[in-house]
Amino acid sequence: MTIDIWFIAAICLFVLACCAVLRALFVHSLPDRLLAANVAATLGCAGALSLTVSVGDLIVAVLALIVACIVFATTIRVAEGMAGDAP
Repeated sequence: MTIDIWFIAAICLFVLACCAVLRALFVHSLPDRLLAANVAATLGCAGALSLTVSVGDLIVAVLALIVACIVFATTIRVAEGMAGDAP
């Protein structure tokens, strides 16, 4: 039995992404929520890339890229709406 360091790194990154999601859920400020969502998506992508190296299947990276594009586009749209509300 060998220790797969890429798999352990992926698990650690996914745990950190879950912590960022918890911050996004429980903070009251919208800019903090947007930042936490971006951090969670970035950490999730890094974890997916580590998992891709560990497993050797590129579909994990493709799915992570699709989810990250959706999250980043959503946060940009919300931030634009937030900037439009300013006097």
